[in-house]
Amino acid sequence: MRSMLNAYSVDEITIIKNEGYTSWGEPESGSSVVVKGYVEWRTNLIRVRKAGGGGLQTPEEVMSSVVIYLPRKIERAAYLGRALSLEDRIQIGGESFDRAIIEIRKPKDFSHPHYEIFLA
Repeated sequence: MRSMLNAYSVDEITIIKNEGYTSWGEPESGSSVVVKGYVEWRTNLIRVRKAGGGGLQTPEEVMSSVVIYLPRKIERAAYLGRALSLEDRIQIGGESFDRAIIEIRKPKDFSHPHYEIFLA
């Protein structure tokens, strides 16, 4: 049976894979992969945990204006070859710039595993 997500995956999404960091600590962009997903333009308040002084986790609130739904099958070798990471960047079809990933969620949906990706 086809997943409902596959039926709605009509938007072109480019994932720019992070290939590590330069000697200056800047992310080094690698190859890009084009996949189909579903883009939902809605505002979300995301609570992100960042490392603070002394190893404590301090919450930070960030606004996200875009949520992307992608099937987990993008982890296969034909696409990414690994799990999606926060260091990767996303470009939505029709845009000339890439966006940072704020948070990646993997809902507990056993029949149709997917990603919910919140972008800056």
